Amino acid sequence: MSISKIPQSELNVMKVIWERNKPISSKEVINELQEKIGWKRTTTLTLLSKLVKKEFLSAEKIKMYTYYTALISKKEYLEFETKYFFTNIHENSLKSLITALHENNEITNEDLDDLENWIKNKEE
Repeated sequence: MSISKIPQSELNVMKVIWERNKPISSKEVINELQEKIGWKRTTTLTLLSKLVKKEFLSAEKIKMYTYYTALISKKEYLEFETKYFFTNIHENSLKSLITALHENNEITNEDLDDLENWIKNKEE
């Protein structure tokens, strides 16, 4: 199974499902996204359907509701997105990535120290 980049709207749905870490009904997903984002029922159902087609989710009908389970873990998707970002935006340059984060105050000197310690531990 290959992972592909998904739009933010589909990622919002996946985050709800990953938070539960167990099968979740369409009703629960609809209610949560309606509360958090203000989406209508049809929007959420459309996105759930797309995620099933992309094999990010499996769907199982139980009585009145369809239950969804993540087929791609949050960790797997995070690794994919990180690699995609690093490769395509920063052209595999760690210096470019860290410089961008540091110059925009997204990473502190303490974070850089932690990174340096992590690298030293990896070398040992």
